[in-house]
Amino acid sequence: MAHQTHYEVHVKQNGRWEIHGRHTQAEKEQAIEEAKSLDGQKHIQAVKVIQEIYDPEDGSSKEYNVYAPGQKKYQPPRKKTKKDIEKEEAEEETKTVAKRLKKPVKGRSLVSILMSIALISGFSTIVGALFTWFTGMFLADTGVSGNAQTNILFIVFLSVFVIAAIPMAIVFLGKGDDD
Repeated sequence: MAHQTHYEVHVKQNGRWEIHGRHTQAEKEQAIEEAKSLDGQKHIQAVKVIQEIYDPEDGSSKEYNVYAPGQKKYQPPRKKTKKDIEKEEAEEETKTVAKRLKKPVKGRSLVSILMSIALISGFSTIVGALFTWFTGMFLADTGVSGNAQTNILFIVFLSVFVIAAIPMAIVFLGKGDDD
């Protein structure tokens, strides 16, 4: 099977390389012209055109630098030297040591969480009891039977308790890392 070739126009903006455009194998000159036109713009730090050759049989691809300002010939990507590899390994080792030395992020203690739950439950119980008492006073004047009255009062208490507890739980238990 034939190799698949295409050209990518890369631009460097804010210190990052991004693909600006893709062109087919037949559009090589258009890709280079596009790169030349982008090279003069203020917000673009650098431009290059990369030829990518993909081999579908073994799944590998090769990239060649076709155009960069001041360069006219193909340049294969630079191979990493032992010095570069050693430098990268040293940087990774430094990062892992720094992670180990970093203080662990403390969350909220179990006592603090349980205390918040107790306070939220207590306050919600008081609010639910007050609403249930007012509803009981109102139902006493109506002709509702005792069993139905008990069921209504239970539903009122449960509803008010949940309606009061959920927003408080979200506020007070939502994020444990607020110090």
